[in-house]
Amino acid sequence: MSKPRLTERAIAAISVLALLALLLVACASPTTSVTTTPTPSAPTTLTATAPAVDPDYIYDQLATMTSRFQHREAGYDTGLPPEQNGHDEYADYWIAEMTRLLAGFGPTSHLDPFPVAGWVGRPAPKPAGNVEVTVPGITHPEQIVVIGCHYDGEAVSTQSAYDDASGCAIMMGVAKAMADYWRAKLVAPSRTIKFVLFDAEEQGLYGSFHYVNQTINGQLGQITAMLNEEQSGIAYPLRFLGKTSNPVLPLYVQTSPVQANQVYENRNSLTVQQ
Repeated sequence: MSKPRLTERAIAAISVLALLALLLVACASPTTSVTTTPTPSAPTTLTATAPAVDPDYIYDQLATMTSRFQHREAGYDTGLPPEQNGHDEYADYWIAEMTRLLAGFGPTSHLDPFPVAGWVGRPAPKPAGNVEVTVPGITHPEQIVVIGCHYDGEAVSTQSAYDDASGCAIMMGVAKAMADYWRAKLVAPSRTIKFVLFDAEEQGLYGSFHYVNQTINGQLGQITAMLNEEQSGIAYPLRFLGKTSNPVLPLYVQTSPVQANQVYENRNSLTVQQ
């Protein structure tokens, strides 16, 4: 069976995301040489002004995640085989792959466990855990850009491909595009960038809640932007409940408002950098 191909629309959308991320973290020439590590993946075509995504790499990561690491329920992977619960195995795989992609730019990884109750009537036997890979900024390390998605799935889901393996695959593709661009241009990110896998989002947005209120609470004022890849689907035709009788769902982007409102009450107090 032939591999599905990204449409031009999908490639353009992901390329825009990569460019947006690049603009947000900015670039600077390091005072010392950046150590680069050759990667076995096919070379990515780079333009003079923007990073380019590798669609084959993104699809390969989606296929890997959905076929090798299934039933990714947060709080239930008690050493089970990855075909029964691949939650913890995927976290390990993601850290290794992101570290490889970002080699030479000082990536560090962090596993951040937190307690979860689990599903109703089925208590979770172990904590959930957010996973983070950080690349430090070289001129403004105190300014932070967060790129995130969630890697857990619902109890009734086997692959959780759309929600949210697709977001995780795109995030990895963006990381690859940015690192390839940095190496080609002999630059490094000016701002610190944090790639985050949130956990237990299907059980109640617990991973992102924990991240905001515990993990990065003291640094919230330093976050200049947050990009969240949620239910992206890599632009494959998605229908509600997977039924062909339902219309194809649209692609859309949600952004925080420019002015303050009842949800974003402190919007007008943000600094120029934010």
